[in-house]
Amino acid sequence: MKILRLSVLAAFVLTSHAALAQTVMKSEPPPGQLGPGQVVYVECGPGKARKITGGSNVSSSGVVGPGQRRQYGPCVAMKH
Repeated sequence: MKILRLSVLAAFVLTSHAALAQTVMKSEPPPGQLGPGQVVYVECGPGKARKITGGSNVSSSGVVGPGQRRQYGPCVAMKH
C-alpha cells in the first residue's frame, strides 16, 4: 500500500511540473488564433516575455466584433 501511495504522489508531482512549463512564442498569434481565455507567452525583449490572454471579440475569420479584447500583461523577466 505504501508503494502505491508513493507511485501516485510521484505521478502527481511529475504531471504538475509539466503543466507549469510554458512555451514562449517569437511573435503574437494573428487575430482569430487565440480562443477566449487562452493564454500564450510572447517574447518582448531579451530574456523577457509578455502574457497574452485571448478575448472573445475576434472570429476565426479575423473579424472584430463586440466582446472582450485581448489582454496584455507587462513585459517581465522570464524565470529559468
